[in-house]
Order: sequence, then C-alpha cells, then structure tokens
Amino acid sequence: MSARRAGLALALACATATAITASSARAQLPPAAHEATPTEWTQSPEGHRFRVGFDPGSRVWIGVAGSFDRDAYPLTTALEIDAGFSYRSRVTQGKGEELVAWQVDHRALAGWVQPVPRADGRPALDATLYGIYMLRHDASPSVVLPTSPPVAFPFPFDIGFESETGHVTTLAYPAAPGATTGLRFGVLRGSLFLDPWRSGVAGRSFEIGVGARYDIDTVTAKGSSSPVLIHRIAPMTAGSLRLRYQDKRGISVIDARADVIPHFTSEGGWRVMALAAVHLERTLIALNDQPFAAFFESGYRYDPATAETAAASDLRVSVGLAMNFGLR
Repeated sequence: MSARRAGLALALACATATAITASSARAQLPPAAHEATPTEWTQSPEGHRFRVGFDPGSRVWIGVAGSFDRDAYPLTTALEIDAGFSYRSRVTQGKGEELVAWQVDHRALAGWVQPVPRADGRPALDATLYGIYMLRHDASPSVVLPTSPPVAFPFPFDIGFESETGHVTTLAYPAAPGATTGLRFGVLRGSLFLDPWRSGVAGRSFEIGVGARYDIDTVTAKGSSSPVLIHRIAPMTAGSLRLRYQDKRGISVIDARADVIPHFTSEGGWRVMALAAVHLERTLIALNDQPFAAFFESGYRYDPATAETAAASDLRVSVGLAMNFGLR
C-alpha cells in the first residue's frame, strides 16, 4: 500500500471513530441534561451584580504577545497574535454512584501567527481548523465479563477521545544545501486516552493517550517553485501525556502536553517526532464581565532528518495578554 493510500485509509478510520464516539455519547445521555460550567456572580453593597467566575472552555479570544524563538535562525523576538474559538458542554446522567458525565470541548480556528515575516520572507504560524475533545466520567467504572453469572472488576480510569483536523504549522530547518522553507499540514489526528485522576470536574484531567495521525510536510528548495512532499503516517503509534487543570472559578488555567510520535514516512523507513507544550493563564481583570487574562506559552518540537534536511528542533516562548468574550 502506498503512503498516500495508507494516509487516506487512516483519515477515514479516524473520522469514523469520531462519528461513532459522538453518536454513542448522544445515545446514552438525554438531551435535557446539558449543563454549563458554573459561573459565579456576586453583588456589591450598592446592589450592582457582577461576575467573579468564568468558563475558560467557552469563549472567543484574541491576544497580543511577545515571542522568543530559538530554531534554525539565531534567537529572534517577534510580535504574535493569538486568537480562536472554543465551546464546552457538559452532559450528565444519574446521581451518586450512578453518575455518568461527558465533557465535550470544541475548538475552531485557533492558534497564533507572527505577522512580521522572518528572514526567509514568510510569517511563522501554528493554527488548527477544528478539534473535538470528549471525556467520559463514570462514578463507578468497571470491566464486566459476560460469564454466567457476570463478573465485574473495578476499572480505575475515565476514558476519552480527541480528534483534530486542518492543523497548519511552519517548519524551520538548520542551514542545509537547498532546504529553506517548509510547512506541515496535519490532515487528521485522533487518539484514545485514559484518565487515572478521575476528578469529575470540568477542565481537570491527567491523560495517557495513544493514537494515529497523518501529516504532510512540504519542503521548498532554493530556486525551486515546486515543493517536495513528505507523507508521515503514525498507525496508532503516537503516544501522549497531558495535564489539564483549572480552578473552581476558571481564573487560573494550566494545560501541559508531551507527544512522542514514531511514524512511517513516504521516503521509506520509520522516524520519530517529538512535541511538548505548556499553557498557563491567569485572569487579571474583567471589563463589563468579560475577562482579560495574562498568559504564558512554551513549545518545543523535534523533527527528524529527511532527504532534503537535517534533523531540526525549535523552542518558542510567548508572554502576552488576551481579551476573552465568554459564551456562557
């Protein structure tokens, strides 16, 4: 099977898994059980009511930051624009030991761009068209064997699924003959994960995941108008760890993730990519009940060598301020 056919098969499998998981969630839980993440209000002595709690999972945001990058170029600083849309719903059924809850996060048109071009004449960016995240919490999780009589064993994990499509990011290469620019198109990524924390609280989880992904790299050599395409396919070989935390009022947010991705390439043979990212956020002030937050981001990426380029790694640190428009 060619790399292109394998990639199309992988994309179809991940899309099918997304549809099945979403349908299962709708089938198990009644539509009337939708619950928003609680927001908190208080009242001043003068009788003015104002918000003191927020939902960081449901908002439209736009931010401005200063970025520091260390990659194929010398240490550079840049202006960065961060923006996107997210929406979180929480669906519950039952109470006490019978409780089952789904947290569903949607994220669209989200990412950052450095509008001022770099030395190679292009702006750096990292953005995603659409992603979905689903986490199922069961108050009494178990594994059941259909014997006679049935036997049940405790299962100490929550389970979840995530998928992403339309991810675009610029690549930076060290000085090498011919290779000057690159883009990576994340066609589709999907993974299953277990959560041993089992907090049952929206925005709090520790995830151990394994999944599949299909990426296409384009590398354009000096003096050439036609890029070289490299297909990268990870057939359920991508491993990940992720920690998510937000406080009760949604004022402080932590999201940290690391991925190791053994994959097969169209150049032949197996390669390994590695990714790591940290996002910290703290609401500083609210204007007309809309929060302004300071944020810190750091990202690391390792890309293996190709026929056109040597192995490359880059580190990015960003500090800025974002204005959030709450959707709840």
